[in-house]
Amino acid sequence: MLSYTLRLSGRYDGMVLATIPDVPEAMAIGRDHDEACEQALLALESVLETYAAEGRPFPEPRLTGGVRISTARFASLAPA
Repeated sequence: MLSYTLRLSGRYDGMVLATIPDVPEAMAIGRDHDEACEQALLALESVLETYAAEGRPFPEPRLTGGVRISTARFASLAPA
């Protein structure tokens, strides 16, 4: 399972921005924290799908602490 640190921050319009520093292409917004987390998971899986299709290695999860987002969808392709 791949697990990355998720950063959540409020936007000027009341929406919540979710970013994954270790996977900068994966970003999402939501009306609240829960929706932002759900959308971030979809964004993460989409980016990792692109990495896999292009034969690129998955980014190493480096940051610790805070909210974590995890996916088992690419477990067989992730480095052990």
